[in-house]
Amino acid sequence: VTAKIDGKTGIDYSLVASPRATAQFLDADLKGEFYSLAHRSTVPFPPLPLAFPSDHDRMVYFGASSYFFNTAGIAYHEAGALVFEITDAMIPKEVGFKLDTSVFSAFIPQLEEMYPNMPMKFMLSTPTAPFLTIGPEGISFQPVVDAQAYVILPDSSLAPLFVLSLVRNVSAVINVRSGRIVGSLDVGRIRLSLKDSAVGTFQVQSLQSIMNYLTSRVVLPRLNARLDEGWRLPMPNGIQLSNILVKYQQNFLLLGADIHFQSR
Repeated sequence: VTAKIDGKTGIDYSLVASPRATAQFLDADLKGEFYSLAHRSTVPFPPLPLAFPSDHDRMVYFGASSYFFNTAGIAYHEAGALVFEITDAMIPKEVGFKLDTSVFSAFIPQLEEMYPNMPMKFMLSTPTAPFLTIGPEGISFQPVVDAQAYVILPDSSLAPLFVLSLVRNVSAVINVRSGRIVGSLDVGRIRLSLKDSAVGTFQVQSLQSIMNYLTSRVVLPRLNARLDEGWRLPMPNGIQLSNILVKYQQNFLLLGADIHFQSR
């Protein structure tokens, strides 16, 4: 059983074993594996076992494992969806600076000679799929992002300037709303390193505040807007959730709820 999520990914909800039924409960193991619609590849790691708690205060429980979220990272990475463009039009007007070489010349003097007062853009991409961990304290991961800086030439073509490697700690908050898993991200301070440069060497740490601002105020709101749309839980038609519980367990997110059936 598969479900298309958007134009780039789907989820495989197929059973991985026969359902188990007792007088107290019905238990079913679903794969919960994201995949790219363009090319489905083998996941390079196995799913981890889920140890559900013994208390059953809710009528139904879901376990969304780290496997579920990490296959999402692979699927979106393979689909080319983890690429973000930062242009001057995306900079809030109240900031008071433009994304151009005159700003960066203060930290990279050679830009003033090579490309004086010319517009710039950044292309952010992940060299590898992000990988997160889930524990009782929450969800965390440390993605690595390449930030390729370009100057926009008068004919609208791009000339590469430099590539920065960005590493930062990210925490996630997950919730359930209207039958969908939704989330939001919060980020820590960036650690920068120079990966490649066409304009010579320069002090990378001098760009710390600018890159912190661009990722936190430009990229992060767009990511959170997508996460707020969420992904629908595999519920039968007519089922509505209430009294929802969200708890972090080792290797998985536990979702509990009472259910109501509404006939058509």
